[in-house]
Amino acid sequence: MKILRIYADESGESHFEDMEIEMEEDGALSRKSAIWPVQDVHFRQIAPGGSAEWHPAPRRQFAIVLSGESNFEASDGSVRHISPGQAFLVEDTHGKGH
Repeated sequence: MKILRIYADESGESHFEDMEIEMEEDGALSRKSAIWPVQDVHFRQIAPGGSAEWHPAPRRQFAIVLSGESNFEASDGSVRHISPGQAFLVEDTHGKGH
């Protein structure tokens, strides 16, 4: 399974990376990944047309888009379109952010 990863390099510049989550067979009809430990979960709704100033992630976190679409920009200038059902790992916890 591929997900999007946003990370910061040593100088604080954020970048995107397509990341592969290893999956294993889990019966005839499904596959699963290893368990990823989590500390807590919260949900967020963003108003249509909303945008944010540049910011680093407050913590290493997964985000899963349930509805709506958005463009995310990394500080290196690259842009990715995020659609419903897409999961991404946000790890740019220092530097300019996204």
